[in-house]
Amino acid sequence: RALQGMEPAEVIEVIKASGLLGRGGAAFPTGLKWEYTAGAPGDARYVVCNGDESEPGTFKDRVLMEGDPFAVLEGMLLAGYAVGARRGYLYVRGEYPRAQRILSQAIERARKAGYLGPKILGSDFEFDIELRSGAGAYICGEETALFESIEGKRGFPRLKPPFPTTHGLFGQPTVINNVETLVAAAWIVQHGPEAYRSVGTDESPGSKLFCLSGDVKLPGVYEVPFGTKLSELVDLAGGPQGQIQAVLLGGAAGAFAGPDEMDLPMSFEGLREAGLPLGSGVVTVINTERDMRTFLVSLAHFFAHESCGKCFPCQLGTQRQLEIVSAWANGSASRGDLAALQDVGYAMTQASFCGLGMTAGTAILSAFEKWPDLWG
Repeated sequence: RALQGMEPAEVIEVIKASGLLGRGGAAFPTGLKWEYTAGAPGDARYVVCNGDESEPGTFKDRVLMEGDPFAVLEGMLLAGYAVGARRGYLYVRGEYPRAQRILSQAIERARKAGYLGPKILGSDFEFDIELRSGAGAYICGEETALFESIEGKRGFPRLKPPFPTTHGLFGQPTVINNVETLVAAAWIVQHGPEAYRSVGTDESPGSKLFCLSGDVKLPGVYEVPFGTKLSELVDLAGGPQGQIQAVLLGGAAGAFAGPDEMDLPMSFEGLREAGLPLGSGVVTVINTERDMRTFLVSLAHFFAHESCGKCFPCQLGTQRQLEIVSAWANGSASRGDLAALQDVGYAMTQASFCGLGMTAGTAILSAFEKWPDLWG
């Protein structure tokens, strides 16, 4: 449809009209990202699909890559056509060998069928895709660290600005989108922006894939319209196992909702109003039989282990956070340690080099803010 009846600018307008927001966690308008990249000066342009799904509790992109690989490729092709790119990179988490195998086969089949390569479907459009594997680094989910990894360098984040739309992969204008975002873009071009906006809310149009795990009877990926209540989402997963103590939203870099907040609308604006992140769509249910101390120590350990070490606020802050939370868990922390933990979290949030460091203390701090008696 795009190649035979639409100019590249028309494809961008369709995506803008749909109101599609990025599904990787940042929720940036996809149409604007494509428009900025198409209009940026450069010798070449690139499309990058971020399949480095490393956030604990997130597995929606794996389901898409393994279950519908051609939809991922189609989204990349449409992005390439819209912005004038001739090459795309599909960067997949190293711990997803099955997804990589399936995508490799899909790329070869698409190439043989004439959907990748020169003169696609008899048009002048030329585009090819290269699959790249991550090596297990959480930091490479950050877009600029991902660029560094593709370029053969250590996965360190870059300073922004400049942004990827003008200076991305190999210093050229680059569109980088999450797997779910590109799959949604392909659906929008096929069915139209009105159909996409027929579900969801005004500020969060369309549907969303949510990853439900923890103490639910049927963990898995569930697609619902934006605005669906948290309680309804948990019910889709068979309901909670036991009595709900807390729900972690947004993964390890997210924040906690209490059992009295189950009527929250699962939309960007609904959660923002409640001071909670939607993130990539992680919903982890924790029942009253779980030890919150053990859970928070595991979060602190994750960030201390995964900090890339580029900046001191994150490198030292995540280590200090782990020390304090571990001391609290074994009963040897003081009231002053709580103040220190809050200072460390504030320093990481305000001074870390990239977004991953800025959110390394979010979930832990939210637990102590929501349940002040937890420390005692």
